[in-house]
Amino acid sequence: MIARFKANAASRSSQAEGRRQSAQANPNTDDAMSQTAHDNQPRFDDESGLIDRAAGGDMAAFRLLYDGYVHYVSHHVGRLMGPGYELEDVVQEVFVQVFRSLGEFRHESKFSTWLYRLSRNVAIDHLRKRAKTVDLSSWRPLKANAGEWNKLEARELVRALYAAMQKFSVENREAFVLYEIEGMTLREIEELTGESINTIAARVRRTREQLRGILEATHKGGSL
Repeated sequence: MIARFKANAASRSSQAEGRRQSAQANPNTDDAMSQTAHDNQPRFDDESGLIDRAAGGDMAAFRLLYDGYVHYVSHHVGRLMGPGYELEDVVQEVFVQVFRSLGEFRHESKFSTWLYRLSRNVAIDHLRKRAKTVDLSSWRPLKANAGEWNKLEARELVRALYAAMQKFSVENREAFVLYEIEGMTLREIEELTGESINTIAARVRRTREQLRGILEATHKGGSL
């Protein structure tokens, strides 16, 4: 299994690097980031106005925001948390927090960045509350726009990865997922998370080493 994992990991890393290079080569496209990791972002003609109306209590406007961003939130929360969690419940909690906090959004960053950070905080709270081994038996990869990650046919490899990732800090897991799986650049991750590029790079490097060691030890022990 470890050999197959390494082969698939190398393939994913190559694909992610290709997406990063494409984004860097075309910085003036409509939204280079959305073409890589953020394919689930909607396009509104007047998003700023829509946000202001929703913040003012316009439920129709809030519903449009919800419908537009629910897949974006589900995608990122699902990738960060992995199997064994009630994803729908976590996503609903995110949008409850959005409804309560939308008046605090000051348009100083992209709405998608603000929403990601809020979603991240909710997901991390759940991860820390349930810092234990989770049941992987019924999990399937996300179906909606989940990209190359869903092309893995060997389900045990996915199970192995997420079982190993339970041992990471949530911050290291996030950096690894965004860089290695989503194919985002370090600068994009910096914008999204607020961490420095050096910190993100160190997290990715550390997580790669930890993951390699965990999977090799597991392979030798014959269990996961």
